[in-house]
Amino acid sequence: MPLSLARSVSWNYAGYFFEFGSGLLLVAYVVRKISVHDYGLFLLAQSVAAFLYLLEFGVGSVLVPLYVTTFAQKGIAEVSRLASTLTVTMLGLGAVGTSLLSLAALFVPRLLRLPSAQTGLAAHVLIIAAVAVMLTLPQAPLEQICQAFHRFDRVNQLQIAATTLRVVLSFAVVASGLGIVALAAVQVVVSLFRFAGLWVVSLAAIPGLSLRPSFHGGLLRNVFGTSRWAFGDDVSRRIGMNSEQVILGALSSFEQVALFGIGSRLPAHMYQFAARGLSVLFPTLSEHYAQSDTARLRSTFSNAMRICVTGFVPMATFAAICARPLMSAWAGPAYVKAAPVLACLLVSALSIVVTLPSDLVLYSHGRIPQAARFSIVETLGKIAVALVLALRYGAVGVAAGVAVWHWCVNLFLYLPAACRVAEMRPSQLWSTTLSESSQRASKPRLALVLGGAYLGGAVLLAAGLQHFSTTEMFLLCLAISLIYSLLWIKYMVYPMWRHAGPRAVGIP
Repeated sequence: MPLSLARSVSWNYAGYFFEFGSGLLLVAYVVRKISVHDYGLFLLAQSVAAFLYLLEFGVGSVLVPLYVTTFAQKGIAEVSRLASTLTVTMLGLGAVGTSLLSLAALFVPRLLRLPSAQTGLAAHVLIIAAVAVMLTLPQAPLEQICQAFHRFDRVNQLQIAATTLRVVLSFAVVASGLGIVALAAVQVVVSLFRFAGLWVVSLAAIPGLSLRPSFHGGLLRNVFGTSRWAFGDDVSRRIGMNSEQVILGALSSFEQVALFGIGSRLPAHMYQFAARGLSVLFPTLSEHYAQSDTARLRSTFSNAMRICVTGFVPMATFAAICARPLMSAWAGPAYVKAAPVLACLLVSALSIVVTLPSDLVLYSHGRIPQAARFSIVETLGKIAVALVLALRYGAVGVAAGVAVWHWCVNLFLYLPAACRVAEMRPSQLWSTTLSESSQRASKPRLALVLGGAYLGGAVLLAAGLQHFSTTEMFLLCLAISLIYSLLWIKYMVYPMWRHAGPRAVGIP
């Protein structure tokens, strides 16, 4: 039966926070047991193998509405044929891609100028990482069908189980001194577990669904025809997600790859946290488009921007101020040099978070080609910045350059385009975002409480750097962030939620 919006969001964040907390603990343990060089090699292999996700051809971006439409028009039998066809196709594409990448693994270590003694190790880790991706690709059609029927509870329960398995196995292989080859093999086991779990969960959670392996070429052509611009966007984003570490590995050193990889962990989670919450606005924005309701579109767009600015600017600021003690307390002294990387990537991630509402507006209003072009420009700029700065300035230079470029693309491309769709000027959007609160909250009180908490927290943290130890600064940053989060939820998020009212969602 359909879940309420509150339950769907709650399960989304339950899965996220469990994965986030487990990941922080796991990384903190792994980086203390594996050398910086080997960990950089492990991260680089993961980044190279991640390019196989391009074989999804953007299908994941269009599957939820496609499943919903197919169910409404043709019933669960046609949904079953579509899901089976896509699952078989993704598994086959993954197998082909893995085979080709395994052959290429013989040459990749040479391109990265690895010593001959490490060529075999690099090739083995890359091949194993490719196999993990092969088993992850067919999960998308299964996960998306659960989301289309709003079974976020089952998806996140399975994710919690898979995360637990990954943490247990990773701790075991690292503690046994088995090295990065065994650590990569853990990803294969977890991917296989999650694939099998999604298969079972989908059948159990969706009445009438059948997943007998089958292939229907006509259905596949229709899906790929629908996703061609989403594929362009996906290609751009996939390349952009992994290009910096690959370029650092080719032009700099594995130590720089490791510093960039560790520094990017917290910013990546900040983006994922924002995306989990804002994704629930996609159907609402689509409704505004279908109803030609520009006034409500402007209101929803402004509220989403307000949530991003008031919630994530302070969090990024607090973490950037405490970048050095955070890295020291979490990853250890070997990664203190990653502190400026973390600070720069927090600025970059903040731009990506602020871009999310604009991207949702463009996608919900059928401006996918425009969003894809912006994404391509963004990725090409990131690659150019990394190529120019990697050799001379390493991870810090690449992170700083990418942050500046992200903000340029956001402010001069995404934001103006979304404002044109909403029939408002960017200055109007910023004025509304920064000056208005929800209809149930008092504006002066809101500005006083949140503004005071933000400025006071930032000043206290900056002053504490001169007087407190690393551990004390780490705890102080956590405490201030938690206090601000609670105030933000009380004075910003909850009044908006109460005014909008929870709605039941789900396919009838």
